[in-house]
Amino acid sequence: MPFASSYRLITTWFSTATFLQGSFTSLVHAHAGRTQAGQHGLAIPLRFIASQLPLSLDFSEEQLKLYNLLITGRSGAWDLGAYEYDRDRFLEYSADKEKALFKSLTLENIELLKSFPCLFAYEGTDEDVRVGYLRSIKERGFTIFVEFEFDPDILPIAFSAIKPLQSILDYRKGETYRTHWAVKDENLFERLHAVGLVGECFVNVAGNTGRLEELRFKVAFSFPGELRGRVSEIARLVKDELPRGSVFYDDDFTAQLARPNLDSLLQTVYLNNSQLVVVFLSGDYERKMWCGIEWRAVRGIINNKSDHSVMFVRSDDIEVPGVFSHDGYIDLNRFDGAQVSGFILERVRLNGEQKI
Repeated sequence: MPFASSYRLITTWFSTATFLQGSFTSLVHAHAGRTQAGQHGLAIPLRFIASQLPLSLDFSEEQLKLYNLLITGRSGAWDLGAYEYDRDRFLEYSADKEKALFKSLTLENIELLKSFPCLFAYEGTDEDVRVGYLRSIKERGFTIFVEFEFDPDILPIAFSAIKPLQSILDYRKGETYRTHWAVKDENLFERLHAVGLVGECFVNVAGNTGRLEELRFKVAFSFPGELRGRVSEIARLVKDELPRGSVFYDDDFTAQLARPNLDSLLQTVYLNNSQLVVVFLSGDYERKMWCGIEWRAVRGIINNKSDHSVMFVRSDDIEVPGVFSHDGYIDLNRFDGAQVSGFILERVRLNGEQKI
């Protein structure tokens, strides 16, 4: 599998937006209703992420399986939510490839490290191990200060359950008694799921692992429920040709989408975490509340002059506010699923070649 040698960064500040308020029940029903024609106009709670710093990063299937291993000899350190490592302890016991990649803590690399799941352990073999994510990484002279949180859906794991996995996780016996921070080339969630230590939601049938807000996608689909039949066929063909886990199609994330404040999560997926958003425009798209949420993210991308990151597919000629007569699109009535998927894959390839 190819390993990308460079990443691209796009940064833009967005202002606060205030939307409609509603109940969590309405939110869940709104998303479920997307699969059925005629269900729209439901109230949902909306709290858009204000003043955020979106990042667009190149990634590969290889990078998606990295994880952070953080070990400390300080008793109770992982109960505090923050920790400080000596700079020379960072990347100890990491492979040469990861050492070369992360030796400089650029903004891009910091965001990548934050997107990887973490295994938090103590020196020795007596203490439980926790799974979570880094939320902040700051260089302070000769130290690196990190803030973190544990995943609330994963209980503490006894070290005795981790010990049989040490070899397959590249968690070497020698580093068990050494305070350090390593970056490992293994898929943490797949390994833990294989022995029943994490649930199915962390490894779904589409091959995506980890929390949705942490994943990076080459393609994300936005569409009304009335077009699900056509879109599902196109999404399947696209997924067959791209690295596993690099396509966002909502049915592949059913468990993670059943949550409060889903509007904020989807804004992050479409606006920040996807290289190409494919929008299926129609009269139904214009009417649906759910599509309206996704459309706000698409407009944010367009306003940021990132036209290469949006692709329009039309199923009818109904006017959609914000789409103009000079905007190009694929005619869904003219091309079949295989042809449309081919056009999407061509855009993915061109985006990969584009220098930003």
